[in-house]
Amino acid sequence: MGSSFIQDWRNYVTRHRLLVAVVAGLVATHVTTNLGMWYHGIGLPDLNFNYLNGLLVFGNSAQATTGMQDPVILTAFGGLVHYAQGVSFAIIFAFGISPLLPIANTFRGNFIKALIWGLILGTLSAVWWINLFPNLAGPGKNAGIFLTNMGPDAWKWLLAVYLWHVVYAFNLGALYQPNEVPATAEATA
Repeated sequence: MGSSFIQDWRNYVTRHRLLVAVVAGLVATHVTTNLGMWYHGIGLPDLNFNYLNGLLVFGNSAQATTGMQDPVILTAFGGLVHYAQGVSFAIIFAFGISPLLPIANTFRGNFIKALIWGLILGTLSAVWWINLFPNLAGPGKNAGIFLTNMGPDAWKWLLAVYLWHVVYAFNLGALYQPNEVPATAEATA
C-alpha cells in the first residue's frame, strides 16, 4: 500500500467522517467480537458480549431460570444491541473524543487517540458494565471491580477485557484516519 493510497483514504475520511465512523464501528465491533469468542486459543477466557447483552435486553442479567434462557435468541438480540453500542462508541469517538484529545490527526496520532478511547472503554467495562451481572462470578457474586471476584484467574479475565477493547481501538484507529480539519470545515455523511 503506497502513501498515495493512505492519503487518499485519509482525505475520504475527512470528507465523510460520519459514514466512516459508522463503518469503522461495525468493522471494529465485528472483528473484536469474533476474536473474543476464541480467546481460549491463547489461554484466556472467551468473551461473548452478544450473549451478555442479550441477558440485559431481556432483563435476565442474574441468569435466573425463570427468565429468558434461549442462547440463540439471547445472542441474536444481544448482538443487535452490541453492534449498536460499537457503532455508537465509534461515533462518540469520531465527533466527541478524538477532537478533544490534544494529539495531531496524523496517521500515528489517530491510532493513539483510538487506543486511549479503547482503554477508557475497557476500564468502563471492567469497573461498571461487567458488574451489571449479579451472578457472573457464581451465585450471588458479581465480577467485582476490575473482575477481582473471578477467582485465581481474575487477571486473565481482566486481560481479556482490555485486549478486547485494544483490538476494537486498533481497528477503529486503522479505519478512522482523518486529516487535520480547519475549525470552519464541515464533514458530510
